Amino acid sequence: PSNRSIEPMQYEAVNFKQKFPWFGKLDARKTYTLAQKDVIMDSYDTAKVKLAEEIRMTAYTVKELEERIAIVNKYKSVANQNIKLYTSYASTQIKSHTSSMSASLLLSKIKIRAQRYNAILKSQKARLNYLVQGKVRSLSDTLQISAPKALNTYLVKLENNPVYRMKLSQENVALANKTIQELSTNPDPYVKMGYFHRAEFEDYASITVGFSYPLYGTEDLNSEAARKEMLATKSASLDYRSSLYSDIEIMYAKLTEAYQIYKIIKDESLPQLEHMFELSQSNIQRGGDLFAYTSLLDQKLALEEELISIKAEYLRTGAKLKSLTGAL
Repeated sequence: PSNRSIEPMQYEAVNFKQKFPWFGKLDARKTYTLAQKDVIMDSYDTAKVKLAEEIRMTAYTVKELEERIAIVNKYKSVANQNIKLYTSYASTQIKSHTSSMSASLLLSKIKIRAQRYNAILKSQKARLNYLVQGKVRSLSDTLQISAPKALNTYLVKLENNPVYRMKLSQENVALANKTIQELSTNPDPYVKMGYFHRAEFEDYASITVGFSYPLYGTEDLNSEAARKEMLATKSASLDYRSSLYSDIEIMYAKLTEAYQIYKIIKDESLPQLEHMFELSQSNIQRGGDLFAYTSLLDQKLALEEELISIKAEYLRTGAKLKSLTGAL
């Protein structure tokens, strides 16, 4: 109350109190805040790397489908020519009628493949547009592959993985929190200054120096909990590192497997089939069976599609390896 006659002992005071954290507490809090910031940034990098992987994977699938459609359309044209050829033979040779029916069946199978690939291509292009948040009209990359690099090339980049870096940052957060909790058991000194006024007495000021003690037992429990959390995050980071090492080895094994299959198809299977194809064409010119030629045509189409598929698989596996090593 402003009426001082009500309580003669009443006084007015202004107090200021400044606490000084114990040595190391401010640095520990700064370290804790920076570690938390690193977790957020690593989480952001993880999202970027994952998005880059999804874009690569989808783009390679689009290119695979485009090349499949191109090769299927090429064989569709060949199948149409064969049907015309077989039809002309059918009037003079009974067995040519069977060959013509076989060619028509192959053409139907090719048309079905083309329809299926076109439908999948539309959905993959829509997904790619969504991932890049824009309209992708064409892709300049082709399905060209080269021999894989050495395994160690990928393993040395293991620590660039953003998820692993985030695990380490979480470990640093827990370590900084443990330090804070341990330091919180120490008392914090403080200085308190006050200015006092009382009617009919001289004003005076006071300075108090003291220590702020934590609640007994509570800080020790918090420190123990922080220590357990730090050990748990350290274990999680070590476990993820081992898992990441294994994932890189697995992906590399798939990469080398795809490359070896690519070499076999390209250097062995296709040349052999091409030679058989040429022999069959020569045989037809001498009046040979057209049915065998249609069968070889079907095998050649399947093999060329397999070559396209394995190249795309190689590139998609490479994209996963890039993601595991933190590449954008």
